[in-house]
Amino acid sequence: MKKIGKIGILIFLFLLSNIMVVEASTNTKERSNSDFLVPSGIEVTDENRNNILQTPAVDETEKVYDFAELLTEEEEQKLYEQVTTFIDRHQLDLAIVTIKQNNKGSPRIYADDFYDYNHFGINHTRDGVLFLIDMENREIYMTTTGNAILMYNDNRIEEALDAVYSYMTNQNYYVGIHNFISKIDYMATQGIPSGNKNAHLDENGNIKYEKKISWLLLSVISLVITGIIIGLLISKNKLVRKKTTAKEYLKKESIKITSISESLIGTNTIRHKIVDTSSGGGSSTHSGSSGISHGGGGHGF
Repeated sequence: MKKIGKIGILIFLFLLSNIMVVEASTNTKERSNSDFLVPSGIEVTDENRNNILQTPAVDETEKVYDFAELLTEEEEQKLYEQVTTFIDRHQLDLAIVTIKQNNKGSPRIYADDFYDYNHFGINHTRDGVLFLIDMENREIYMTTTGNAILMYNDNRIEEALDAVYSYMTNQNYYVGIHNFISKIDYMATQGIPSGNKNAHLDENGNIKYEKKISWLLLSVISLVITGIIIGLLISKNKLVRKKTTAKEYLKKESIKITSISESLIGTNTIRHKIVDTSSGGGSSTHSGSSGISHGGGGHGF
């Protein structure tokens, strides 16, 4: 009996240690109607109150939140180091979240709310990225905020998600997340994509596109202005008088005309296609329940 009791105690301690490990990786704080634990600047309203209360409150410095228990402690640590390196290099925040169940239904809403109602983001525009693995809806989702909206346009988001899709379907979650971070890190080193070169963020973090005037329109305007100026100069020149024939412009003794014949043998035109190696196109945006603007996109697996 004593032996059985010892075995039971060992089993209990083993299970307890495993539970403690899980809790350590999914540590949360309690939100309440008296303390919503949201960042300053977030207005609590009747419309977003439930969204806030249903969003886990976390320590924003942890960066990796494995609620779905897809990663080992060692893998979490390696990803944490990779995330912090990305943040330091590009001055964009980054959070990785995995969930078993989605109490908000939509991966987009969950990702936006998790970012907005916790203290993520760099600068007043809260620049950063969140990558979500939603096991209930079998979807990966990338949400962008602030200057990350400019950095990751729709094409880049789709490219980043496509790059990790096969790892998700094969349940190789650590490698998939590792490759996702590597992909967006490489994209950030390429700078703002061409489609967002004429865009900027307003004081509220919303993306604004400047209207471009086409080169053709500028050329036409320039020609019209030049023509007007020349016309005015000619009209003011009193020495100018109308000539009736072309001969009046010539001095006979100064002109000698020689007949020359010339044959065109052929022409050869070489055309080079100019390829824009950056990901073109702009960033489509939406507002989260907090009122903050986000870019983003999802991919089922």
